[in-house]
Amino acid sequence: MTVSKSVAGLLFAAGLLPAPLMAQDAAVTSAFGCKHLETLAEPRSIEGKDGFFFRIFADLRLQHTFTDETVGHLAKLSEILKQHGTTLVYVPVPTKSQAMPEHVPERAALYGYDFDVASHVYQNVIDRLRASGVVAVDLQSALRKAEADAPPFHKADFHWNSDGARLAGQAIGDMIRSLPEYQEADPTEFETTRLEQTISFSGMRKSLQTVCTDSLPAVESYAYETTAVSTDLLGGGAVDLFGENTTVPIALIGTSFSDSDVNNFDGFIQQYSSLSVTNYAITGGNQFGAILSYVTSNEFQESRPRFLVWENPIYNNLGQYGPAPWMELLAAAADSCSAVQSAEAGANTLEFEVNFKSREIPRDTVILADAQDEAVRAAAFFASDASGNRREISIRRSDRLRATGRFFVPVQAFGGSEIARLRVVLDRPSEGRPEVQLCQY
Repeated sequence: MTVSKSVAGLLFAAGLLPAPLMAQDAAVTSAFGCKHLETLAEPRSIEGKDGFFFRIFADLRLQHTFTDETVGHLAKLSEILKQHGTTLVYVPVPTKSQAMPEHVPERAALYGYDFDVASHVYQNVIDRLRASGVVAVDLQSALRKAEADAPPFHKADFHWNSDGARLAGQAIGDMIRSLPEYQEADPTEFETTRLEQTISFSGMRKSLQTVCTDSLPAVESYAYETTAVSTDLLGGGAVDLFGENTTVPIALIGTSFSDSDVNNFDGFIQQYSSLSVTNYAITGGNQFGAILSYVTSNEFQESRPRFLVWENPIYNNLGQYGPAPWMELLAAAADSCSAVQSAEAGANTLEFEVNFKSREIPRDTVILADAQDEAVRAAAFFASDASGNRREISIRRSDRLRATGRFFVPVQAFGGSEIARLRVVLDRPSEGRPEVQLCQY
């Protein structure tokens, strides 16, 4: 079978042409003795210039789903947060190829890669978000300013290094400083100190090394530490997820790009914004893990930050799980809930039931089961209508996520039938008095 490069790229992007048919990578010359990078390695990758490796399905692809519905959800979340005094700052992390096109090999064209298209796709997301009223930070332009001797990403890993984190932190700090809300902040001076060069573990490098005879570039960069100049003010650096320090101007939520002691991303945000940062990022939490853990917590409700910085890689599809996580976020951010019923003192707190027969529930309502116990990680909802039809929905916070004991389920998730009775079953008896609330947003 013979196809042109342009046609091959389109077919591959559509998932109609397998990589082995497009490119026999066993014959590709490698500076590290790598074979089958593009067909057998996990993740499937391509070797670029100067020892940089790019993931085929994440770094080279041109289509990153960001629908108008997703833009609308972000705009609504931004609006609700602002009504309660918090400014959302959305930070989409560009792919390695969008930030470092000069290191992408010509061979990438076999997979349909075109930097002009890749760059436009990222900028289009930024433009649409800003047009909808969302504060969005353009990291593609920021990371493209990296010096030739200080590239922003690791060579054999997909994360940014300390140089990339610094450029990203500066872009975010500059954006925050430009906002009208910054005038109400109380800035202070931070200083950043360079520490020793540190080698980090990389699952990607370890996996790629299995198909390469020579040692791949180490995932290393200088570590940094950021501290407040005045000892009277809150210290800088990452704050533990379960720490007591919550009254800070900036809360950072995100992925492994943010959750790193080495790259000092949160510290650089502090330095360039002159505001303290509390880091709630979660490695392996994907697109919603950190923000759901934080926004659904009592900690967030009791002490909301002035700025909420949400870092999320551009390839993480915010529409992947449908509207459910958005409804949960919107309801939690709005915090407009009224109690329906709580468990009686001394009653069984593992499961409890609510009778809705005499109450009309609008379809845009979100049901909150608050276990009043942060050790509770899961809740199952059993809804039945007047005719006896039943539907079950379960929510579980994985071990990677923070347990808050608060679970939001949209009424729409139970279908078109009216809810007459609701039974909630927790994964463990609550130490508090669980209750069910109805929320609007």
